[in-house]
Amino acid sequence: MRKDRELINAINSSLTPFMQKIILILVAVLSLATAALGYLNRGKILAIQTDRDTCKQQVDKANKGLSAALADVKAKTEKLALVGSDQEKLASENTDLKSQLAKKDSAIADAQKQSSDKDATINQQKSDMAAKDAHIADLESKVNATSKPAASNSDELKKQLEEKDVLTTSLQTRLKEQEAQLAVLKDNEKKRQSKQMRKGLTGRILAVNPSWNFVVLSLGDRNGVVNNAEMLINRGNQLIGKVRITSVEPSTSIADIVVNSLKTGMSVQPGDTVIYSGPGDDSQDTKTNP
Repeated sequence: MRKDRELINAINSSLTPFMQKIILILVAVLSLATAALGYLNRGKILAIQTDRDTCKQQVDKANKGLSAALADVKAKTEKLALVGSDQEKLASENTDLKSQLAKKDSAIADAQKQSSDKDATINQQKSDMAAKDAHIADLESKVNATSKPAASNSDELKKQLEEKDVLTTSLQTRLKEQEAQLAVLKDNEKKRQSKQMRKGLTGRILAVNPSWNFVVLSLGDRNGVVNNAEMLINRGNQLIGKVRITSVEPSTSIADIVVNSLKTGMSVQPGDTVIYSGPGDDSQDTKTNP
């Protein structure tokens, strides 16, 4: 350090005052240039820092948007999974309901066949009885026409008359049994057809099948539900439309959606309320429609 100072002093002593001034001017110019360059560099550094902060904010915003998009995709994926599960459940319920409808139709067909068979049997028995009566009348006519019938013919006629009485009694008994069974069947069918639902009966829609346009109701035979009855669909205080009962089970029933009764833009959903307002009574439309 001391040697440097000595060297600088030696240089200064060897320089002329004019040269010293030139060197001082150069040093001043260099200092100003350095200061200006530093100021310019400082501005560039600040601009770069500002750009960096802006980029960082944009990256953070993009990351937030990406996170929100991923969350939305996840939610939609879960929703699609639930929708798929609901569709499988509805398909299974649809299969079960179709099976129940087929059983119900088969039972009705069997009952109708039994009724037809009973009618045919009764008609046949009446025809047989008429034929027997005609035969007996013919025999009695022959007996009356013969003044002194032979003993063997008399015994034969008596035997035939006894057989006729036994057959007549048997046929009459069977006819009464058949008529009683037919009366029970007709009475049950008449009661089923004339059965009246309680006005104001209320239930819920358990499931909806939009493909087949039917619903499953929480009401059944135990609640007094009958076929072909129409019920109103409400959601809160708003009328949605109507359904018509097509099949009744002990605790549930199946109903078709009356398409032309649906309000514009409305669709039937599980949880909607159904209410019976009476046969052919549309006054509920104005009461429930806000």
